[in-house]
This record gives sequence, C-alpha cells and structure tokens, in this order.
Amino acid sequence: MVLFDLLILLFVFLGIPALVVLAIVFLVRRSSNHASRLATLDELRASGKITPAEYERQRSSIISGV
Repeated sequence: MVLFDLLILLFVFLGIPALVVLAIVFLVRRSSNHASRLATLDELRASGKITPAEYERQRSSIISGV
C-alpha cells in the first residue's frame, strides 16, 4: 500500500515521469520474479526432485511469460 501511495504522489507532482518510474519498477520486479523461478527450477532439477522433461516444460512456461 505504501508503494501505491508513493506512486500517486509521484504522479501528482511529476506527471509522466512517474509513469516511467512505475513501468521500470514493474519490469524489474517481473524480471526478478522470473529469475527467481528459474533458479528454483534449477535447484529442483539438480536435486532430482523433478524429471528432465518436467524441467524443460516448466522452463519453457516461465520463459514464455517473460
């Protein structure tokens, strides 16, 4: 909620530049989420908890969402 309030203040005082900041924050968070999911998937594969076929299927799914 604090982030939302901050974004509203940025938009009110800065206008369009605030929208650019918002877009950058969104893209960074999204990229971090994908990287985190891929790292977790690598760990599952390395530990043998998922099959190579399942690894490839999940990896393709994550990458297609980028």
